[in-house]
Amino acid sequence: MKVIDRICNVIDTMNDWLGRIFSFAVLGILGVIICEVILRRFFHSPQIWTQDAIVMIFACYIILICAYGFQKKAFVAVDVLFARLPLMAQYILHIVTYVIFLVPFLAGLLPNSWTFFWNAYVTGEKGYSVWAPPTWPVKLCLFIGLLLLSIQTVSELLKQVRGILEAASGKKAGTDGKEAL
Repeated sequence: MKVIDRICNVIDTMNDWLGRIFSFAVLGILGVIICEVILRRFFHSPQIWTQDAIVMIFACYIILICAYGFQKKAFVAVDVLFARLPLMAQYILHIVTYVIFLVPFLAGLLPNSWTFFWNAYVTGEKGYSVWAPPTWPVKLCLFIGLLLLSIQTVSELLKQVRGILEAASGKKAGTDGKEAL
């Protein structure tokens, strides 16, 4: 149990810190929007780069905080029937759904996202707008975000395994006073 707890703690701490750091990208989006509004309304000088910058920063923001959201259970979940199941069944159902849906998704997308980034970087791929920004930074963020989500998935699977082991041995679920779900 201690090994599982240490692994989960390291992964959760890393994604917690990175999620908090990446969340400041919202301020970048806000800054670009404010810049565009001021330049357009007060100086009658709209910029060709602001729309692309907003979309690119937002795309990076969303994918980079996915692991943080997964760790904090921030995604929408309808638990009407799930919550009525016994705790052991909940742990097992989490593992089954992660293994059937999330793991294959990440296993397929993670290597492809690296290829996606690498091709954009090597070829110097540019966006389709007049500004034509390089696309590789956003594609690199896609790879990093999926990698962090994959690592967080390991932690979440281990937490479910820990919950099963503790439930089977009669201990209370979770080592930090919280339920492992």
